[in-house]
Amino acid sequence: MQKWKIHADYHTHTTYSHGSGSVEDNVLAARKRGLDTIAITDHGVRHPLVGVSRKKYAKIRADIDRVQERYEDVRVLFGIEANIVGNDGDLDLTSRDIAQLDLVLAGFHLSAPPYKLSEWFGLNAGGVYRQLFRRNTPAQRERNTMAFVRAVQRHPIDILTHPGFRLDLDYGLLGRACAEYGTYVEISSRHRVPDEEQLAELADTGVTFVIDSDAHKPQDVGQWEYAIDLCRRVGISPARVLNATDMLPLWRSRRTLVVEADEQ
Repeated sequence: MQKWKIHADYHTHTTYSHGSGSVEDNVLAARKRGLDTIAITDHGVRHPLVGVSRKKYAKIRADIDRVQERYEDVRVLFGIEANIVGNDGDLDLTSRDIAQLDLVLAGFHLSAPPYKLSEWFGLNAGGVYRQLFRRNTPAQRERNTMAFVRAVQRHPIDILTHPGFRLDLDYGLLGRACAEYGTYVEISSRHRVPDEEQLAELADTGVTFVIDSDAHKPQDVGQWEYAIDLCRRVGISPARVLNATDMLPLWRSRRTLVVEADEQ
């Protein structure tokens, strides 16, 4: 049996959104777990009630810098878990926002509304339908997948979070897009997605994975036993998982630092 040693947690939440711990609490938890890197990735602005206002970005960065000075043995990154909010792959991040971040995560959250009311009948309606009937129709599945693919194509998404949470997807098509555009796919112990069959479909595309905790409380930082067990069952080796290897992450490799006007 291959030995797994995951050294970074790229998806954690704090009291800036709806986590229960501070930046420092999460960093201390990471140190206790023997991690060398942790990312603070609170929710994007369109997540109701808990989305982080853009006005707080500077405050979060200052908080991270303060904690980083105190604990130099753990690298602390600043990211946002953006919301995919439209059929065309819209995110609730602008290029100006992205220029302030160390990494960009993106995923679907049923409660995050699109910018146009008519768009609600796409991903959000599909999410409600799946909650009611346990699966999406083939047409909904295709629409869901293309929204994710367009998000990956249009935006410098570093990690696609919990794919399959609330929506059915074509994992082969999505994995090929992520592999082509350099986006890592998250295996989520918190949400237990993708499942075994879905992960096998993704693995066939050659995409690279990350295993994250999606911790909403400090004691969950670095908790990923389910994801590791799933990788073993599917036959994915640590060499396919970014934070289980010495591979350098490709953060910002597709990112333009040209600040554009906010069009939304």
